[in-house]
Parts: sequence; structure tokens; C-alpha cells
Amino acid sequence: MRNADETTRPPAAPDALPEHLLVFAHGKESGPWGTKIRHLAETARAHGYTVVSPDYRQQPDPDLRVAQLIALAPKARGAVVLAGSSMGGYVSAMAAGALHPDALFLIAPALYFPGYDRAPPQPPALTRVVHGWGDDIVVPDKAIRYAATHRVPLTMLDAGHTLNERLPELATLLGELLDQARLHAAYRQARYRIATGIERRIGVVDAEADRWLAAQGVVQRWAIVTACNPLGVAVDEARNAAASAHLQATLQAQGIRHLPATGLDPAGQWPAEASELLIDPPDDSAAELGRQFGQNAIVTGRLGEAPVLRWLR
Repeated sequence: MRNADETTRPPAAPDALPEHLLVFAHGKESGPWGTKIRHLAETARAHGYTVVSPDYRQQPDPDLRVAQLIALAPKARGAVVLAGSSMGGYVSAMAAGALHPDALFLIAPALYFPGYDRAPPQPPALTRVVHGWGDDIVVPDKAIRYAATHRVPLTMLDAGHTLNERLPELATLLGELLDQARLHAAYRQARYRIATGIERRIGVVDAEADRWLAAQGVVQRWAIVTACNPLGVAVDEARNAAASAHLQATLQAQGIRHLPATGLDPAGQWPAEASELLIDPPDDSAAELGRQFGQNAIVTGRLGEAPVLRWLR
């Protein structure tokens, strides 16, 4: 049996950070290690995640539970995923605005619910919602409203509020999301070299890099797109070279100015990816190109602002 401290509190010391971390928020009446989280924790561990489930039972106020989760400031070397059921879904959804997880997994989330009806913040691109058609505690229209508002996938199952009768389906959906979150974290942590000695990092403002971009003719915005290794699956050098040449020809045909760039894995485990830096591309054209060349994500940026990872799938 695991020590209680190891299962309810994420490690704090930098050298003790887990590789990937799933943080689960339990519901109003349940506890940190109920039937659902025990089952889903096994799935998460099989996907390489450490699992923590904080104990909120002494705190009935949902917004104070949100504050408790934010104060935990869960971290990992790779992906951080928040999950929650019922009131825990509210807690994880609300905390996501401050914690910026790689992914969010909500099970019958008690959103827009009497007593804790604050509008949730914009969720991460990798967000999945699962709800039961027979839920008579948090009726399905709550999940439908959230999914429609934020354009995130919603899976409706023939189940009641706990969804305990559909644990295999929940585990499958969570496993898929955890794999995507690992990829998201890898893209987020990558370095994007745009010139000798100049790299861009997701979430980091860099005045020197902005000056270089402006000198190359960037007026407002830029983007980095690659054609290499579609869907994050490594292919041989010749196929990547052919795809990169096709991307360059497509940019030329569309009249989009571009410069060579390189995507780099700081851990050195993934080969460098030839990329193109797009100069003031037309609205949404970078995303369209990313999808055309089978990419999971692109990088977008504006002068004076931190680059953003835009997930496409």
C-alpha cells in the first residue's frame, strides 16, 4: 500500500518532481481514493503518470477547494493533467485558469451549479468532458453548455452521476488524453531556434528575439510550422526532407514570407526538426498549414508577447 503522503501531496523539491503528473479532485461527498480514482489511477500509472488526489473533505466551500488546489501548485518535469468528478470537476476547471495544465479531464462536472456557479475560465486546448445521460444530480445540459461554450469534446454515456458503471470507457478516454498531454508537454518545452544564438520558448517574452524578428520584416505576428514527423511519429530523414520541401513550395505559392527555423528537444531525445518561420501570415493560415501537413501543434507569436503553443487536434 502506498504511503498517504505520497498519494495526497505532490512532491515539492525540484529534483523529486515526477515525470508526468495527474491531479484528481474528488466530489463533494466522496473522498480522495474512491472507486473511480483508484481505477483511473491504475490507467494513469500505466501511461507513465504519478497520481495525487488531495483530500478536500474538511473544506465544504468549493471555491476554497479551488484555492487549496492552486496553493498546491502541482508540477512535473513533463505533463501536468488536472481531473475532477462532480464538485471536483468544478474545482479542476476553475483552478486550470491559474495552473495552466497541459490537459483537463472533467467527469460529470458541477459547473453552472447553484452555490458555485462562477463562469469557468478558458480551459486548455486538451480538455475532455464525460457525462451521463441519466445524471439527475448534475443534469447533462451543464456539460453540454460547457462543451459548446469552449468547443471541447464531450462524451455522453448511458450512466448516472458517478459513472462508476462505465469505468472501462472512462479509463480509455483518460488514457488517450494522457498520451496527448505528454506530446503537448514536449512541444511546450521545446526550443524553437530562429537564428544563431536566438531561440523562442513557449510562454517567455524575449526582447532581443523580437528585435531580430522586426529586423526581418515582422510587423505584428509570426508563426513556426514544420512538416516533419506528422502526428509526432518519427519518420526517416528522406520523408522529412520531402515534406519540408513541399511546405516551402506551398508557402511560396501562397505568397507567405518565411525563414528557416529549427525545433529542438532540450533533452536531446528527439531529433531536430526543420521548420519554417512565417512572417505576418494571413489569419489562421499557419494553423491551416499545420493541419495540412499533419501536425499536432504550431507555435504562434506577436511582437512584445510570449509565444503560444496552439494545439491543432
